[in-house]
Amino acid sequence: MGDRAPFHITIGGTLPREHLATFAGHAADYDLRTEWDGEPFDPAVLPEGEPLELYGTELNGGQIPDIDNFCAEHGLPFRRWSGGCLGAFLPEIILFDGASRMRDYTASEDEYVLFPPSWIRSFTRLRDLKRAIDRAEVTIPAFVVSGNVSNDRD
Repeated sequence: MGDRAPFHITIGGTLPREHLATFAGHAADYDLRTEWDGEPFDPAVLPEGEPLELYGTELNGGQIPDIDNFCAEHGLPFRRWSGGCLGAFLPEIILFDGASRMRDYTASEDEYVLFPPSWIRSFTRLRDLKRAIDRAEVTIPAFVVSGNVSNDRD
């Protein structure tokens, strides 16, 4: 069965409407919710002018690879926090800016990025450390679905 952990993902960017059903299918596969223990994600009820926030509990490794890959494939920026499992894995934060590679960070259980002392000591200039910290603090844009609703039936 594997070690289970919660996660929280914030997704932004523009998704063409023709891909919304696929995204919703992935969200249903993971039983994603619009808040902790809230209602299941409904693609007919999307946030206006803000990012999409989704939550999950009891996920294998706190991972949602289909959602991560979908977002990367469609250039949707996201920030995902996955909780840890004592003795198995630490909490993590995955950042994707919509174009570059995904970046991962060790995190706390309350969704903060953690920088190990050895990593901090590797910087020779304070400004380089500050830049690295700034890279770990991203602002996710609003989630927008573009295009018209099609009346065609398959």
